Amino acid sequence: MKKIKLDKKTLKEMSLMAADAYMEDPVHKSCTKVPAVRKRFLYHFMMERFSSSNGSDYIYLDKDNRGMCIWRDAKNDYTVLDFLKCYHWIFLVVYWISTVKTLVIYSRRDLSVFPENTLLIEPVFVGKEFQGKGIATTLIKQGIADLVPLGYNLGLETQNPDNLSLYENLGFRVISKQTLKKGSVYNYSMLYSENEECNK
Repeated sequence: MKKIKLDKKTLKEMSLMAADAYMEDPVHKSCTKVPAVRKRFLYHFMMERFSSSNGSDYIYLDKDNRGMCIWRDAKNDYTVLDFLKCYHWIFLVVYWISTVKTLVIYSRRDLSVFPENTLLIEPVFVGKEFQGKGIATTLIKQGIADLVPLGYNLGLETQNPDNLSLYENLGFRVISKQTLKKGSVYNYSMLYSENEECNK
């Protein structure tokens, strides 16, 4: 299994798609109240995120570019140098209030709940017009089929409780629930188990 590197055009397309897909995400709704501002911020935020992953993490791209799933090392903290590789950090400074609020919430996650050698889904998304067609499920299953035989533990974190049943049906179970923002945002840490999937 090779780590692929996406070209700039694909990175931009996926960032626009991800910005649209994450508009109703609890973290981003909490941090950026105005939808128009949220969408612009999310595009630059996703460009930073995907550029940091590009060539370093396992990236699964739908063959028709309808969605993407990235698996990254749970213990890999990106550095300032990684952040500066993509010029979109300039735009995140423009949206500094949203940037700071978002990073503060994400920094409260407890990654120590995952065992060594764990890859996390960060993130998975599908274009809004293609949702409900099993694309995300297919991308995640491809990762499971490729990465488990390589000896990795697989996990994920979600702040959207509506997504829990999807992940549970794929063999993930909740191992920790954390409060990221009192009364409004929770983080669910999930770990994959082949036995869980077999029981579905």
